[in-house]
Amino acid sequence: MDRKFQFLLLFCLLIGFQSMAQRKGQPKKPPNPLKQFMQTQFWIGLKGGPNLTKANPTQFYSTFEGVDFVDTELQKDYDNFKTLGSQVGLEFVFYHRGFSLAFFPNYSRFNFTYHNSYTYESVSNLEDMVILNYDQKNHLEYIDLPLMFKYDILQEKIRPFVQIGAYYSRLLNANKEIQIENNDIASGAVRPYQPDAIIVGAKDIFIGSSLGVMAGVGVHYDPGNIRLSLDINYRYGLNNIASASNRYSDNRLAASGDAMDDLTIDNITMNVGVFFPMRFISKSFNSDF
Repeated sequence: MDRKFQFLLLFCLLIGFQSMAQRKGQPKKPPNPLKQFMQTQFWIGLKGGPNLTKANPTQFYSTFEGVDFVDTELQKDYDNFKTLGSQVGLEFVFYHRGFSLAFFPNYSRFNFTYHNSYTYESVSNLEDMVILNYDQKNHLEYIDLPLMFKYDILQEKIRPFVQIGAYYSRLLNANKEIQIENNDIASGAVRPYQPDAIIVGAKDIFIGSSLGVMAGVGVHYDPGNIRLSLDINYRYGLNNIASASNRYSDNRLAASGDAMDDLTIDNITMNVGVFFPMRFISKSFNSDF
């Protein structure tokens, strides 16, 4: 039995050595030029989608000052991540071995709303009062310049990725829309009265720039000679966007009791896009590489 096992072991060793010798003698397989070419690529694409904005007040302001009440009663109530905005632009991408550097200049419109309320009461008759409710919508338009680093988790037709970066934005325009609801209980009014909304240009009450950092996730899909993309990002603002010098400069806003708080803004953005390769367009393209 032992002799049979020794012969079997010797036979296996001979087969193994012969296979190794054949492999050693064979020339190396040349690298696939298409695969090497695919490791570096330039893309350009059109991308856009909706966004939501959160205002983060760091210091509250008002045209009124408390005498027999605390100033915190004048603080505004902000609606966070409730009013839709949008962005659209071109993205330029340099890709190499799973890593990408992307520049996405775009036009962005961010919207946020806050509310404040003032009550005027008679000292002699508490039932005589006037309640004014203000809904203040802020519309900001920026040229947005984000720079992002991306990493493709998988390098297949479907490519999930993560990204991180920073942005710098220039303010193009800003508007405020103020809707007032007047509840004049003192005059015996049964229903609230709403005058026409006040719409004013508000570019001067914001500073001209905004900057921050951002991070997100997304997925690419390569069906052929194009690339489809979907990403979701969170943008964290770093600087106060309100102008301290022009806080009370608009008489119409000041008369309505409004003064812009010091604040930063955060955004959640979602984008869909279509991209085209710049280094080649060939029938031999295979996104599996």
